[in-house]
Amino acid sequence: MVVDRWPPVYDADELKQVIRDLASSNDISKSFYSRRSSGKPFQGDIIELNTSLPMIWSDGQPAVHGTFQYWLVIGNTCDLHRNHEDVEFTQIVPIISIDSVLVNERYDQNDFLTYAYSRRFYLPSWESELDSSFSFADFLRPVTVHKNAIIDHASIKATMNQHSWLLLHSCLVRFLARDDGRFD
Repeated sequence: MVVDRWPPVYDADELKQVIRDLASSNDISKSFYSRRSSGKPFQGDIIELNTSLPMIWSDGQPAVHGTFQYWLVIGNTCDLHRNHEDVEFTQIVPIISIDSVLVNERYDQNDFLTYAYSRRFYLPSWESELDSSFSFADFLRPVTVHKNAIIDHASIKATMNQHSWLLLHSCLVRFLARDDGRFD
């Protein structure tokens, strides 16, 4: 018996158009980030935190997989700024930096630039020394982190502007609430 796929919780075509519109807007292309180096982090911030990625490996045991320098904060800003003990944790995802030559060989660079991938969120360079690399946030590897680890030990490298932040949310919705197409 074949079970029908569950529908998405959003109109998929409308969301794709929103992502296309946001990705091609002048507000994105002229300034994806605004500089901010102090204060508590916001959702959508690029942070520097040299640490390994904790995960449960294929044998069911805890493991670490690689060390990453940069992370994207995807946890809610209000939780990061709350002083209550009931919200001790937030979420971050690693930022993968790869040489642009590898992007052209392994992936379609235009698919990154137009946010066509649902599991990888393209991040333009936030620092001039990173211009030769191509970076994306990997939605498949979220990490739960104590918010004090970010507040006390990470440095904020960049903050998304409002349009970039809306694009991030649109892509997160597509990632989390897409229909049950296993290989779409």
